[in-house]
Amino acid sequence: MDSVTQIVLGAAVGEAALGKKIGNKAMFYGAIAGTIPDLDVLVSHFTDTTRALAIHRGFTHSIVFSVVFGLLFGWLASRYEKYKNPKGWSKLFFWAFITHPLLDAHTTWGTQLFWPFDLRLAFQSIFVIDPLYTLPFLVFLILAMVRKRTDPIRRFYNTLGLGLSFFYLAVTLALKGYAHTQFKTALETQNISYTDIDTRPSPLNTILWSANVDTEDAYLLGNYSFFDTQPISFQRYP
Repeated sequence: MDSVTQIVLGAAVGEAALGKKIGNKAMFYGAIAGTIPDLDVLVSHFTDTTRALAIHRGFTHSIVFSVVFGLLFGWLASRYEKYKNPKGWSKLFFWAFITHPLLDAHTTWGTQLFWPFDLRLAFQSIFVIDPLYTLPFLVFLILAMVRKRTDPIRRFYNTLGLGLSFFYLAVTLALKGYAHTQFKTALETQNISYTDIDTRPSPLNTILWSANVDTEDAYLLGNYSFFDTQPISFQRYP
């Protein structure tokens, strides 16, 4: 997902982990941790584009990275912050790190969550920028931020924001499943044999979906909207 979304998610996770203990500082550290996995884009300055794309969302988006660097950053924070509980800090950094690739796994690029195994996890249910996901999440984060750390309403707002974000991701998976079924039905209706089909959302929404279809001698591209009144048609590319 985009950097703003990852900052919001990281801040909310940080608040859930340590907000009651250290207040807005938990959001601050969570926001920073939520962006750290994407620092792998810096490798593009030292290698070619193809290699850089292969490395992006690799090691820094893995369970291994989240565990190892969650412990490391947690220990460092406990050394220099007034709150001296390394377990609490490690919990914050681990969850801020691991939720980043878990969210990215729902996009079309996916992540190598199980690095070093060469397995990219990509549910392809949400575009990398989706205002319906980010904006409500951000609103509830701000509402939580302006409350005192001991105020139970603060925790309620933050939990509500996290809950809505998870619910929206679940909805996108359901919408993808329905759109995928519509594409398959259209192919069967038109007597088109295919070897593989890839379904993904179009930019900034989960209403209009596209499909890339592999056949023996061509690729087919099609679009489907939940507001469509006409049958799905496919463009053929030899």
